[in-house]
Amino acid sequence: MEKEKIVVLGAGVGGLAAGYFLARTGKYAVTVLEKEAVIGGLCASFEHDGFVLDYGAHKLYSVIPGVLDEALDLMGDRLVRLPKKNRLYLEGKLVDYPLKLGNLASALGPWRFLQIGFGYGIELLKGLFNRHAPRSYEEYIIRRFGRPTYELVFEPLADKVWGQPASLHPEMARTRLPASGGMELVLKLLGLKKETADTNAEFFYYPKAGFGDWPQALAEGIQAHGGRVLTGVDVRGLQMDGGRVRAVHSAVNGKAQDFDCDYLVSSLPLPLLGRMVFGDSDAEFNRAVTGLQFRHLVLVYVWVKRSLVMQDQWVFFPQRNVVFSRLFEQKQMNPQLGPADRTVITADFTAAEGSALWQASDADLVQQVVDGLVKTGFVKADEVEGSLVIRKPNFYPRYDLEYAEKMKLVSDKLRQVPNLLTTGRIGMYNYNNSDHCADMGRFIAEHLAAGEAAPDIWQALERRVAEYKIVD
Repeated sequence: MEKEKIVVLGAGVGGLAAGYFLARTGKYAVTVLEKEAVIGGLCASFEHDGFVLDYGAHKLYSVIPGVLDEALDLMGDRLVRLPKKNRLYLEGKLVDYPLKLGNLASALGPWRFLQIGFGYGIELLKGLFNRHAPRSYEEYIIRRFGRPTYELVFEPLADKVWGQPASLHPEMARTRLPASGGMELVLKLLGLKKETADTNAEFFYYPKAGFGDWPQALAEGIQAHGGRVLTGVDVRGLQMDGGRVRAVHSAVNGKAQDFDCDYLVSSLPLPLLGRMVFGDSDAEFNRAVTGLQFRHLVLVYVWVKRSLVMQDQWVFFPQRNVVFSRLFEQKQMNPQLGPADRTVITADFTAAEGSALWQASDADLVQQVVDGLVKTGFVKADEVEGSLVIRKPNFYPRYDLEYAEKMKLVSDKLRQVPNLLTTGRIGMYNYNNSDHCADMGRFIAEHLAAGEAAPDIWQALERRVAEYKIVD
């Protein structure tokens, strides 16, 4: 019996995971199409000036039942288990993250520390009378932690990463923070309640060859089960017939090539997918899908004449006195990923389309990062010996106050195509990590192989995705 053909668009972890789990069922002939020459998307690794480098900090960890086991089974001894080491740079000091009472008080001083406690107490009292649901990220955080904590940590960090916290949907906070909020934080600060695996990873796994070996393993798994992963494929459009996707039109090495399909799984940006499916035929849909907001990612790699710079794998910088939101040191993951006498620090931050930061020259961005590294005491100016700037547009979904209404309209319309599914961070317009992308692929494969209709799977997947939490 001939297998049904499934084409997957995009070979990031979202697309590759879908392809792997679908191919593993034995029911489908799977073809994954990738425009770039290298698979993995932002989870890929690359070599530059003697180092294997990732696109920022990544880890393999999951609290979703079975997901981490799948990764361990697939990769085996290609992974190393590491204790997680990361801190917060606050008021000129490195503070344990998750927060600890002693060093938080030391970093802030007694008066500032008392202000935080007082601010939380005020919100606790207000909560006895305020019954309506939070209407924004700002309101959500203030209710749970108090205004002083919000203004010290959450507001400047959210402004750096997402822009204008008052215009962010509260879901942006729920994804990152436990619903129990401030009281749970207080109990943990006092040592009366321990962190759990659901809120903080004490360890994680990392591929010895760089994080890009994770998508590489997924691709190898697809091929081992008879599937194909093709790179350099420029998808140009879709052949629609009777409301279904019948084929993918593409160009491979400049030559037109079609890929027939019984099902299409897309990890492409929703505006691009929407144009391929509907063209300009639905003005309301087009307004909604093009109204979905994104933040661009900027990565600045700085070569330093020192074997190691940090004691942590990554450090968060919530305050505005430096341009970056996080620093990451590649060799903290595996010292073999670079020479013994040098290291690379990766500074990451986001920018809005058209902003001064996004339009700044590479030289200007490097200077801002080096100034920040010197100001915070991580490096000396004369230790810097090289740099690299990489920009990735439309990397982070940004949930504005109207995003839920826009997404409902978009997904309701796309679900009308009976053999179409989407997956991944960009394909589902969901702020998540690579373990969530793996879970999406597994979920799609299990339910499709069980004979469920694609629109029903899509709806169930949306409900599942809405429950995802980011575990730091």
